[in-house]
Amino acid sequence: MQSREERFEGSCLCQRVLYRVLGPLGPMENCYCTDCRKAHAAAFGTFIDVPEAKFSYVRGENNLEQYETDNGAIRSFCRTCGSLLTWERNPEWVTITVATLDTLPMERKPEYHIFVRSKVPWYEIQDGCPQYETIKPEV
Repeated sequence: MQSREERFEGSCLCQRVLYRVLGPLGPMENCYCTDCRKAHAAAFGTFIDVPEAKFSYVRGENNLEQYETDNGAIRSFCRTCGSLLTWERNPEWVTITVATLDTLPMERKPEYHIFVRSKVPWYEIQDGCPQYETIKPEV
């Protein structure tokens, strides 16, 4: 008997854009780079990488706007409510914003922190997870 593939869905605040991921999610990370802080209007952004082939928009893709940052990352957000949904820099991967997932297992937590060199001074990371000055090195 074949097992059902994991399925996760997410959406923007106004529900005009809906996306789906089929298969397991990658590791969860917190990013403290200036672009992520500004895009989230927060001390950091929390993301999960998924293979591009497993990601699709179910509804509202025509309601997306894109913004390309100076470092080449393309951020996609809803033009109605402004929710940041994804960013892409590598064509094989889509990085989704965890806060937009509607079906995230609640026990899941970030596994590491990246771009901590850009962290705001008033926030202290105290969870004991690995911290990287820039991007996480490939193993």
